[in-house]
Amino acid sequence: MGNHIHKAWRKERGIREPPDLPLEILLDIFARADPATVIRCAATSKLLRRHITNPSFHQHLRKNHAVGFVPALLVGVLFFDAREGQGRRQFVPLPPSTKLTLSLAPANGGDGSCRRYTFRPVASRDGLVVLSRYKIVHGVTVVELCVGNPVTGEYAFLPPATVSRTGYSHVLLTGDQLQPFLLPAARLGHGGSHANFLVKNRRVGPSTEPFAHLNLPDGSTIARCSAVVLRGVAHWLYEYKYNDDDNTKSSHGYGVVAITIAGAGTAATAIEIPRHCLRWRRCEVKEELLLARSADGRLALLVAESLGTAMWTLSKDSTSWARRLVVNRQRILGSVKLRWDPIACVGTELDWFGEASGTVAFQVNGAGMLLLNLKTREISQFSQGLTIRRRLRWCPYEMDLVSVLAAMKSF
Repeated sequence: MGNHIHKAWRKERGIREPPDLPLEILLDIFARADPATVIRCAATSKLLRRHITNPSFHQHLRKNHAVGFVPALLVGVLFFDAREGQGRRQFVPLPPSTKLTLSLAPANGGDGSCRRYTFRPVASRDGLVVLSRYKIVHGVTVVELCVGNPVTGEYAFLPPATVSRTGYSHVLLTGDQLQPFLLPAARLGHGGSHANFLVKNRRVGPSTEPFAHLNLPDGSTIARCSAVVLRGVAHWLYEYKYNDDDNTKSSHGYGVVAITIAGAGTAATAIEIPRHCLRWRRCEVKEELLLARSADGRLALLVAESLGTAMWTLSKDSTSWARRLVVNRQRILGSVKLRWDPIACVGTELDWFGEASGTVAFQVNGAGMLLLNLKTREISQFSQGLTIRRRLRWCPYEMDLVSVLAAMKSF
């Protein structure tokens, strides 16, 4: 009623009403907006809510979010600090002033025990999180995994698997069927290639077939636990040792293993990282390298160099890498509060990459934990610190807007 009175008042005074936008254009605008805007629009009217909660709009939303970054999808960070007794699992919202809480505890320990808080976050993707814990059963190390939605508090436990105590990486493949699986950082070449996979609720492995034809250098191992998923294919960074031309010094070389899981089978390919991509590093350690993706959906390698952070992007035919400087060191140190003199803040460790938001989390000696968004180039300080904390386990939590809208009631 008030809207009609307002229109009549404007008409009496000769004020022309702006034309109404067609519904199709409105929905296209909403599909390109940030999550908070989309949810607010769904609350403005029953008509808009009905269309925003429609599966056809969700497909349009997924298409727009498939390429490019949406910084607002990063709503917080999950982390587990092993220094505090048995460890402490937390969720810190971003920005910290946001009143957002998530359920990070499964209903029980999976076996009816009260050890539910011993699970630590090890991976997150599309609004889901993987929690993991190790325990000893009859002298054998067993890993237990559960996958769940921290927003709803619903978690599902996978069957325990006997594993090596260290060296496992976890990644979430989501789609029509949830596919959590893990890959050990075992020897990948010359008879040492094997992997244990957990796919849905069944175990596949051990298997030597995925790596048998790759002919990787002897002693190759998975270098970083973080994986990048592009079009359903998981990519890990691997490393190997080689001697310089004069055989006087042993150095580390790197490459990428791409693993595809189709049904009960697996397939793997290897991509070489040329040595010239790594020549501007300061300490030449694996923590200075991190796999990522570019805004146009291509595989990328982030490198912490002496003068800043660079990104090497793989060409479409996977034959060459192109470099560009993402942010220089001076801008990083000038954007945050330092505990030391800038000259002493030399160590950098790249920790993880948020595929949906395009956010890189890294640590700098004397500065603490920092966040860099590759789209906006904004740098924020997550927490201050003196030195790099290697025992800290953290990963991003990025909202899956489609699942949130699907859970909304339509009128």
